[in-house]
Amino acid sequence: MKALLVRAHLIDSPDAEVFAWRFAAIAVFFALLWLEVINQLKGEWSFNPQYAYGWSVPFLALYLFWKRWTTQPAPAPSGQRLFAIALLFFGALILLPVRFLSEANPDWRLLSWAFSLTAIMISATCIFLAGGRPWLRHFAFPIVFFLVAVPWPTQFEQFVVQNLMHGVTAINVAFLNIAGIPAVQKGNVIEVGTGLIGIEEACSGVRSIQATLMVSLFLGELYSFNVLARMILVLAAGVLAFFCNLVRTAILVWVGAHKGIKAIEAWHDPAGLTILLFCLFGLWALSLILQRRSVFRAPQLQRAEASAAPINYSRPLLVGLALWLILAEATVQTWYRLQRPAIEMEWTVNWPTSETGYKSMPVPTEAQNLLRYNEGGSGTWHGNDGRPWMMYFFRWFPGRTAALFVKIHRPDVCLPASGMILNRDAGLRLLPVNGVNLPIRSYRFDDRGTPLHVFYCYADGRSSYENAKAAELEDWTIRGRVRAAWQGRRDVGAQMLEVIVWGYENDREADEALQRKLARIIQLG
Repeated sequence: MKALLVRAHLIDSPDAEVFAWRFAAIAVFFALLWLEVINQLKGEWSFNPQYAYGWSVPFLALYLFWKRWTTQPAPAPSGQRLFAIALLFFGALILLPVRFLSEANPDWRLLSWAFSLTAIMISATCIFLAGGRPWLRHFAFPIVFFLVAVPWPTQFEQFVVQNLMHGVTAINVAFLNIAGIPAVQKGNVIEVGTGLIGIEEACSGVRSIQATLMVSLFLGELYSFNVLARMILVLAAGVLAFFCNLVRTAILVWVGAHKGIKAIEAWHDPAGLTILLFCLFGLWALSLILQRRSVFRAPQLQRAEASAAPINYSRPLLVGLALWLILAEATVQTWYRLQRPAIEMEWTVNWPTSETGYKSMPVPTEAQNLLRYNEGGSGTWHGNDGRPWMMYFFRWFPGRTAALFVKIHRPDVCLPASGMILNRDAGLRLLPVNGVNLPIRSYRFDDRGTPLHVFYCYADGRSSYENAKAAELEDWTIRGRVRAAWQGRRDVGAQMLEVIVWGYENDREADEALQRKLARIIQLG
């Protein structure tokens, strides 16, 4: 993208060979730089529906850059060149440890932000060296615009999602009661006469907010609005996205209350698409209205004359930086190939089809879209003592960044949102079952007065469970992620097992019952 910075000024140069070398150096360097960033983000864009729009952002940013190029100011001598060059080298050096850590942690959003901000810093510094402060101010927006495609930090995202879901649920309960339909809110679940209606992440509105935020920023730049008009667009995007999503959930809840819970599935996707199109066209219409008022337009710049001051680019500098990016990638790949950490013997599950009343349960479409697993399913049955059991098992093949989805959809995150109360989290322990040490987390919930025990196991197979400490098996802290990179533990796939039982008042009895069940479920494979 940044190759356009110098092409117009060098194309008329009498020395075509100089131009060709400079253009090639610039093109190769920036292609390597931004492809590394896209490589880091592609997992989220491909597997997380919430950020699927990310694939469009690089092309939109490129178009906005080209649009600004047509009104570029004349380049000015850049002061503080030594500081800028030092900053450029500093950014290039940061890329090595960031890339080193990302190979073992493709889901770590902190690295996504570090990668993106570093690339932006390097790009902005090159623009400053090429055209000084005028160019830096003029081309800053298309570069920074790329940040709309970077996933939000997990804790912040979950805070927004949970609060949006809770708010949407409360408003819909009030709407149903006003309409004469008895409804009760239980966490993010609405209880009506026909059953329980869950307000899930897709119904929280966060996807619409993120997509409309991107669109509002793009439209503000497309129509060259001033700061005030852009702020109006961004504010309108948030309000419109929330309102449209509220209408969508109200329709779904109304359908579920009148026609039954199963009827929601037929309306879910059409209602979502209709509301999304209405939201986007509403933003576009607002942009056209603002465009008609000159008070909202930014002053237009005239294109610089061809005789403007030449751009000074150091070919050895850019070639050196490009070679450094290649060397960094080669170093990372060599390190991980040499480590080859021990991988635990694989295990799988034997579905308890012989249990009393066993029934295979389909995984909801929304859950499939969120988890994006390769294999898996769920089932329910009753134990010999009559207590109900439920089991989920999912497997992700290498490269599917399983930790990304499992970490934010664990029992201690999802079940409280459905109205259950977490009474106890026993932490992580190793449980030997049929020759395999399983990392098990134990939880106790209150499910509307009934004790519910959840046993949760996430295993990525990257470390030997026989020698590892329990605290290291599912360690997504900074220390744990750095340790994974230092030990050369790539993403080699993962699997998750969750077993649930209702009715045990005594935690020890529930734990003993679990071990008996696991002895029949777990098998080497």
